[in-house]
Amino acid sequence: MRLYWLLTLSLVATGLASAADLTGTWKAQWQFPGREVEMTYTLKQVDQTLTGTMQGGQSPSLDISEGKVAGDRVSFVLKAPGSDMRFAHEGKAKVEEIEFTIKPCGDFPGAVVVARRVKP
Repeated sequence: MRLYWLLTLSLVATGLASAADLTGTWKAQWQFPGREVEMTYTLKQVDQTLTGTMQGGQSPSLDISEGKVAGDRVSFVLKAPGSDMRFAHEGKAKVEEIEFTIKPCGDFPGAVVVARRVKP
């Protein structure tokens, strides 16, 4: 019986750890032909809803929309201003990093980037 409770407590703790709060600043490097651009994601998580912004290089910030968190899975969309382009992000979060797959859109072939949490 004692083993049962220890196993149950372990599973609950694992579930809580995977649902860590993603609120904060995250930085990633995007590789483009001939250059590297630093991207800054500023995230705010409330329950399973994710909001925030992404800013890269000299570009203006883009608002995150349709943001969701389910366990260690993260998804959101960045919309390019003045166009119909939508950059859908899907990722897997760990304590200090999120690996994002950015879906292809228009001439953009898609990418995989790893964002690391910036410590305050």
